[in-house]
Amino acid sequence: MGEVRYKAHPTSRWEIRKYAQQLRKVLGLENAEYVDIVALMEHVFPLLFGDDRFSLEIIEKERMGNNHGLTDPQNGKIYIREDVYEGACRGIGRDRLTMAHELGHFLIHKDVATGLARVGDGEKIPTYCDPEWQANAFAGEFLMGHEIIKNMSVKEIVQRCGVSYQAAGDRKSTRLNSSHYNM
Repeated sequence: MGEVRYKAHPTSRWEIRKYAQQLRKVLGLENAEYVDIVALMEHVFPLLFGDDRFSLEIIEKERMGNNHGLTDPQNGKIYIREDVYEGACRGIGRDRLTMAHELGHFLIHKDVATGLARVGDGEKIPTYCDPEWQANAFAGEFLMGHEIIKNMSVKEIVQRCGVSYQAAGDRKSTRLNSSHYNM
């Protein structure tokens, strides 16, 4: 038997991009190359969303196992594995992206009861309905703003936005392949 998979409401990259841009604007980060995701999750989001609706918990590696992060959007909880959190604090791009990914789940999938549906074994999920794709797309859009990276090389994105080469390369190719989203 495979792992439990879910299908989310259809959400396009364009919708996710607009959402990430709107959040950046609310936070005064619309022109920021580097987003301090750790400070936002520790200090800003509890104030923005309320302590009773948003919390970040750092969990020991032994308890989290292979999960780098987990989100319970219904209860407003984001769990980050301790070593991933420490890496994000040190500026490790992959770990920063993991935190932004979990934030994406929190924001996009808040209403889990109606937002996600179980998928049967063998059922194909369209990309735009895949909650993992949606959270990854949000993380990329939030940490590497569409307009901010438009004239940057992959190396510049890595250095200025604090992400991995893999994430920067993926984001750059996505940006180039989605130029029709510029409205």
